[in-house]
Amino acid sequence: MSDEVKINDSELEGVAGGAGNWKQYAKGTYVNYGNYVVYTVASGDVLSGIAIRFGVTVKQIQDWNQIKNANVISVGQKLTIYPTIIR
Repeated sequence: MSDEVKINDSELEGVAGGAGNWKQYAKGTYVNYGNYVVYTVASGDVLSGIAIRFGVTVKQIQDWNQIKNANVISVGQKLTIYPTIIR
């Protein structure tokens, strides 16, 4: 049995940070290192969109990367993420 979680884009309406469409709010690239990825923040990204893309929570991304304010990320910033899904 797989631990992969499937989420439709239609289920994302009203997600905090406006990430109703994760493709619009998580445009950055990533490198897959097996049990984690290193995601590079792109212009227009928000943590909630990135979280949805990888099946994690904003709080988890904040904790893994010592981010105090979820509303402040920078283009080019590298984020370590331990995904439950990759899309």
